[in-house]
Amino acid sequence: MRYLIITIGLFSLLMTKELSAKSCSDYEVAYDIATYTMKEEGQISNRKSYDLVNTLIDTATEYLAYCNDEISLADQYQIQQSIKRADNKRREYFKGAIREYHAIYGIRPNVTEIYQDGSFSSGSSSGTSGPSSPPRFPPVMQPQMPPVQR
Repeated sequence: MRYLIITIGLFSLLMTKELSAKSCSDYEVAYDIATYTMKEEGQISNRKSYDLVNTLIDTATEYLAYCNDEISLADQYQIQQSIKRADNKRREYFKGAIREYHAIYGIRPNVTEIYQDGSFSSGSSSGTSGPSSPPRFPPVMQPQMPPVQR
């Protein structure tokens, strides 16, 4: 009797899990809406474009992951190419969004950034000859990798 109750409970749990799962058409609709929104928005702020392109990449990835068996190989290739193009756009939008946030909050964009490897970046140029101002933080020692044991 006890095993029967446990079996029925597990079966009902699995059925509710299956019923709550999305169908491939839901993922396809989400991807189509994200694609349409990206095309129709036109000239908007980089911050909003960055959010939209992230949504496009997320929905395309979910659509490929969950509906891999139901999508033809040609469509899979097209979706992968759209993800690559969106990633390139995302990089541009991210840089523009940073500039917008700098303008909103009044942050000076020509601050010299010093990285742990000794290189620096000041505005649009970067190099290793040394910054014009002293570093804001002392150099950080990198931990040594342990030897490989075979």
